[in-house]
Amino acid sequence: MSELEKDKAVLVEKIMMQLQTVIDPELYVDVVNLGLIYEVSVEGKLATIKMTLTTMGCPLSDLLDKRIKKAVCELPEIDSVNIQLVWYPVWSPERMTDAAKEILGMKEEKPKTTSSANKVISLNRPIKEIADEYPDFVDDMYDIGFTRIKIPGMLNTVGRVMTLKLGTRAMHFNLDEVIDALKGKGYDITE
Repeated sequence: MSELEKDKAVLVEKIMMQLQTVIDPELYVDVVNLGLIYEVSVEGKLATIKMTLTTMGCPLSDLLDKRIKKAVCELPEIDSVNIQLVWYPVWSPERMTDAAKEILGMKEEKPKTTSSANKVISLNRPIKEIADEYPDFVDDMYDIGFTRIKIPGMLNTVGRVMTLKLGTRAMHFNLDEVIDALKGKGYDITE
């Protein structure tokens, strides 16, 4: 591989990293992990990105187009971005990474629990630990109003230290109401 080819490969990797900052506003997952990016090439200071959308006629295509161009043009090596929408191969959920599937609740790692006797959670335990033990916990928390729990990376970062009690306080929710809602979803709550 020539030096020029190595430099281009490094630049393509930088572009892919920038594309991971572009979040689909409906799914809250970046365009790379969603599997929307098919190819990235560079010629001079022009980046060409071949990509697709989850559906034809997606109303967010203009918004994603702007966000992609802005993110990639933040690199000093790139002056302009050409986005080519392609429809083959057709996008499907199989193109998503495991991380995206997990964020969207599509990756079954453990069977969902149904017995309330098995769903005992502590208010002082990190939310990530609870979610690891009870896969349906993320959806249950989202339903209660903790919508930030599904922001990409939130569970694996803040969730490692944020407890249910602290999270309730941070969201300005009433702790007793949250406890009642969780009990309604089959959880037994302990301190």
